[in-house]
Amino acid sequence: METLLPSQPENYSLLIKRSFLLYRASFSKVIGFTFLFAFVLFIPQFCPDVVLATTSPFGYQAIYQIVLNLAALFIFIAILWRMHCVIINKHEPLLEDVMMGLKKLFSVFIAAIFQSIIVLTLAIMVYGIQMLLYQYNLLLSNNWFSIILTIVVFAGQLAVLFYVSALFIFMTPIIVIENKGVISAIERSVALVWNHWLRTITFQLSPWVYYFLCLFLIKFIFRINIHFSLFDQTPYTFWASLLQMLVFTLFVPWFAAILLVQLKDLELRNKLIQS
Repeated sequence: METLLPSQPENYSLLIKRSFLLYRASFSKVIGFTFLFAFVLFIPQFCPDVVLATTSPFGYQAIYQIVLNLAALFIFIAILWRMHCVIINKHEPLLEDVMMGLKKLFSVFIAAIFQSIIVLTLAIMVYGIQMLLYQYNLLLSNNWFSIILTIVVFAGQLAVLFYVSALFIFMTPIIVIENKGVISAIERSVALVWNHWLRTITFQLSPWVYYFLCLFLIKFIFRINIHFSLFDQTPYTFWASLLQMLVFTLFVPWFAAILLVQLKDLELRNKLIQS
């Protein structure tokens, strides 16, 4: 099963093929977890009045959202671990997967908080720069210089936010699979992505592009009112939400496989650079 992961750096098409191989090999092992993962994420669609109607950051709706996020994080950890067991051909009972998810949940949660603080701090700085430029009439003014500067500033800031977010994308699998601590996982994820951020972003976005394309085909060919966002506030129908949840369930193993395949690929690339 080791051949499910690359043994040397590979191009985009070969990595996609490997992700499909891992998807197929692990599908029967993770489908139960992926269904639970999708169900937890789609609870806001099935019960929007309870989960989304948040009136206070400390209200019971906010507590529900935190609990749902933790539950989803726990299940995704279990998915990654079970898929890793498929890769190394290790057979573990379901209870072991659950215990692994619980064991790593706190570390992944703390790492996610660190990531959120860093990204939020950067977003505040970006907003401050925008307000400063706007105050001096350099943004959104009715002249060509201002229009070009506005486009450049917003595009540049969006690229920076994407870049910083990509730096932390492998924190969870590193903590779960390589048994690293929070700080070590952050440092390792940043080191892996640092010189490969564009490769990372394009590869990690691939399954999402196909997922939304699938939703688009369902919506406009079969005339089914499927929403493209889990948090769309427009009215839902139960069957449309259920169909979207089932489609998402089929894609979840591919999301996880993409993550693990590229993690191995970047590790190999960094070894070559170091040698």
